[in-house]
Amino acid sequence: MFNMSLSISKLGFLFALTILVQSCGESSNDTFHENPSSFPQTSRYYNSGLDPEVVKSFEELETLMIAASPDGTLAGFKMPTDTEYEKIPADPKNPITMEKIELGKLIFHETGITAGISNMKNTWSCASCHHAKAGFKAGISQGIGEGGQGFGNAGEERTVIPGMEGIADVQPIATPTVLNTAYQEVMLWNGQFGNQLNGIINSNINDDILSTESTPKTANKFGLSGLETQVIAGFGVHRLDVSETSILRSNSSYIELFNLAFPDGYDDLLVATSKAIAAYERSILANNSPFQMWLQGQNVSMSYDEIEGAKVFFGKARCSNCHTGPALSSPLGASEDEMFMSVGFGDLDYNNDIIGSIGESVRLGRGGFTQDASDNYKFKIPTLYNLKDTSVFGHGASFRTIREVVEYKLVGTPQVDNPNLDRRFIPIELTTKEKEELILFLEGALYDNALFRYSTEYVPSKLCPLNNDALSKLDLGCDN
Repeated sequence: MFNMSLSISKLGFLFALTILVQSCGESSNDTFHENPSSFPQTSRYYNSGLDPEVVKSFEELETLMIAASPDGTLAGFKMPTDTEYEKIPADPKNPITMEKIELGKLIFHETGITAGISNMKNTWSCASCHHAKAGFKAGISQGIGEGGQGFGNAGEERTVIPGMEGIADVQPIATPTVLNTAYQEVMLWNGQFGNQLNGIINSNINDDILSTESTPKTANKFGLSGLETQVIAGFGVHRLDVSETSILRSNSSYIELFNLAFPDGYDDLLVATSKAIAAYERSILANNSPFQMWLQGQNVSMSYDEIEGAKVFFGKARCSNCHTGPALSSPLGASEDEMFMSVGFGDLDYNNDIIGSIGESVRLGRGGFTQDASDNYKFKIPTLYNLKDTSVFGHGASFRTIREVVEYKLVGTPQVDNPNLDRRFIPIELTTKEKEELILFLEGALYDNALFRYSTEYVPSKLCPLNNDALSKLDLGCDN
C-alpha cells in the first residue's frame, strides 16, 4: 500500500514536471506563439516564435512607418552600427575614420587644453556641457565651462563658483545634445553654424550675416558643415587652447594621434582638431536602443506596449510629421521648414531659473540669426533619443519631464504665443492608454543604455577627463 501511494505520487510529480517543461520558453507577456512557422516564409517573423498578435502589431507599425518615412522605407529610420563609418553622414571635406574618432574623443574630454581668462585653467572640457551621463547634454539648464565647479551624478550639481558670475562661461540657452547630430547639416538651436559645400540650409544667406566679422560666425568662412564649424567657433567661445603653447602640439601621444588621423598632414591645427572632434561627434549614435535594434532585425528588442506606443507615434499622434529620419529629428537633406519650427516653448527665464540674461537675438531663435521675421521664434527640431537621461527639455529648459512635453504637445497651447507658430502645432486627442504607450516608447524604446561606450576615463594630459576642478574630481572619482 505504501509503495502504491509512492508510485502515484511519483506519477503526479512527473506529470507536473512535464507540464512545467512544456511551458518553459513561453513569454510571460505572451510574446511567443506555439507554432512559429505560421507566418509566410517571406516574412521576417517566419520561425520567430512570436505571437500572431505581436506580429500583427509589428506589421501595422511597419505600414505606418513606411508611410511616414523620408524615403518610403523602414531604412529611412535606421542608423548604422558603431563601425559602419561609411554609412554615417559626413562632411565631404572630412571623411570619417577610426583614427579621427579616437583622437576627437580624447580632445573632447581633455581638460588640459583649456586656457581661459581666470585662474581656473585646465578645469573644463567640451564634455563639461556634453557628456554621456546626460545623453550628451549638460545635465543642467545652462551649460557651464570656465568658472564652473562640481558635477554630481550626471552634471546636475555643476554650479558657478561664487565670485565668478561675470567671468564664467555660461550659455544663454539650453545645451543641445551631441547625440545623433550627424543627421543635421547645421548646428545650434538657430542653425547659425554650417556652410558646407552643396549645403541646403544656409546656402541663401548673405555672407555679411552668415560670416559676420568679429563674431563666432566667422567660422563659416571655412566652408564646412555645422559640426566642424561649431567646433572651430567653440574653441574661441569656450576658451580652448590651440596656440603655440597648446598641449596638442607638445604631448607625444597627441602628436602621434594627429599623425595617424591625418597621415597626409594638415595646415591648420584648429581646423584639424575640429575635424577630429566632429568625426567623433558624428559617431555618437543611439543605435543600441531597442527601436534601432528592432530595425536591425532583432524581433524581441521592444516590449508589446512599446510597439503599440510606436504605432501611436507614427500614427494617431502624428509625431513623425516633425520628428523623422534616423535621429527622429529631421531627414537628411532637410529644408528649413523640415528642420526649424515654432511650438511656443518658453526661454530660460520662463521658469525663473536663469544665470545672467537672454539677448533678444537668442529669444528670436532662427530669426535672430537670419534677420528674417518669418523665422522668428523658430528653433531646430531635436532628436528624441535618450530623453530619459536628462530633466532639461526645450531650448529654454521650460519642461522637466518627457510626460510634460507630451502633454504640452497634445494640448496644443503655447507657453509663449507668437505669430509663427507651426501649422502642425495643434491639439491632438489620445486616449489615456495611447498616451501612456507613447510615453513608454519615448522613454524605453528610444533609450540607448550604453552611451558610456563613447566616453573615456583617460586623456593624454593625465588630468581628470570631463572636469578637473576639485569638487568635480571628487564627484567623478578621479585619483589625481
